Amino acid sequence: MRNTPDSWDPREVSVARMGTQRERSDVATFVTIYLVVTCAVPSNLTISALGTVGRLTTLWALLALVWWVLYQVHRTRPEAVGRRPVRLALALFLAIAVASYAVAMLHGLPEKESSPADGGLIRLLAWAGILLLIHDGLKDRRGLVTIMRSVVMMGTFTAVLGLLQFATGASLIDWITIPGMSSSPDFSNIDVRGGFVRAAAMASHPLEYGVVLSTSFPIALTLALTQTTRNWLLRWLPVIAIAVASVLSVSRSALIAVAIAFVILIPAWSKSMRRRAYLASICLVGAIYVVTPGLLGTLRGLFTVGGDDTSITSRTNGYSTALGMLENNPLIGRAFGTFLPEYIIVDNQYLGLLVELGVLGLAMFLALIVSGLTCAWRARHLAVDNDMRQLSQAVLASLAAVAVTFAFFDGLSFPMAAAMLFLMLGLAGALWRIVQDERGGLLAGRLHALPAGKTAVFGLLRLHRDGVDDGSNR
Repeated sequence: MRNTPDSWDPREVSVARMGTQRERSDVATFVTIYLVVTCAVPSNLTISALGTVGRLTTLWALLALVWWVLYQVHRTRPEAVGRRPVRLALALFLAIAVASYAVAMLHGLPEKESSPADGGLIRLLAWAGILLLIHDGLKDRRGLVTIMRSVVMMGTFTAVLGLLQFATGASLIDWITIPGMSSSPDFSNIDVRGGFVRAAAMASHPLEYGVVLSTSFPIALTLALTQTTRNWLLRWLPVIAIAVASVLSVSRSALIAVAIAFVILIPAWSKSMRRRAYLASICLVGAIYVVTPGLLGTLRGLFTVGGDDTSITSRTNGYSTALGMLENNPLIGRAFGTFLPEYIIVDNQYLGLLVELGVLGLAMFLALIVSGLTCAWRARHLAVDNDMRQLSQAVLASLAAVAVTFAFFDGLSFPMAAAMLFLMLGLAGALWRIVQDERGGLLAGRLHALPAGKTAVFGLLRLHRDGVDDGSNR
């Protein structure tokens, strides 16, 4: 590759900057397998001897943590200097969780809470492992796009299975067994609302199913718009399947999350693209109206029923009880995993974390989410080309969608929902670092293209200034 601005390709920057270091495609493969065991294995299947940590998704994420630790121990090169806000926020959040666990154990926990506390801490470490592996393991946009395609693949699988459940009214997965794993005998992951089946695919609850759909939708839509060299059907069928499944999920939280993701994507589109998106949305609503009479009325009722909805009153009635439990240790709580459903169900992960990890724990969890959103937002403004800007906006939209759904149910108690949150946080942190590498490569390429002497010095300063200005105003 010649060192001229015209020949510079942002897809090659991070490889050039790291010299002999090649992209870790094995990280993308590992994460793809993680998505498969998370979304394509029924959530009710566990290794009973391991209790709450016996799910395949948790065990695979723990391997990610081991891999990351071994890499940090054996690496011979220092890390590149730069801000890593997601990793810092994660470290602070885990520190509060460990402190809360230690204090709870010192004071003594009831027997029914001690095992959930152990399992809760292990699950937090597992989720941290998958976040850190993605955050530090992805080296350039190729690995990033590979994982995003895997998210779309599993979102499409989840959507299609959910549509089949909606059409047949049957679970379709209760026959699945895995040697060495057991399932709950009374497992039933679908229910009925307003006369319509609420599907769940492989998830244990329709709300968790909605998280997978709302997370994968903005990524599927963005890849369909940017990966124009791929077959048209391969690009747009996932978008259609996920969009239809989201509407047919008969879930307030899923509809709100998808709508928020859609609104966040809009600013990154051209005017013509926005018009096409609005037209497609109208066509989707019209098709749903024709194919499933009465569904739109049911969906409208979800948002107009107000205080008469038992699913809303059951949440709000438990808030005072939950806040009363916080009084014993308001700073660091009672340990993650100890706010058991038999006490009270609030269906709000943020309130649950306030009880379990106190004010400090909730603050660090919010800081973790905000750091991921900030990284994706800044990456969108500093990206060197339109494809990367679109991908950054997609990660921002997906992460915002997951964060919103956690206000409607205790997402960290459901493996798919928790996996999607920490996976998107890892992608946001990796995205920010990759964009910085690409931008540095652009400036380095322009430096080599300048003539020698005084002109080069002033030219470099001008290029650096113009490059930063171009990025910040996009």
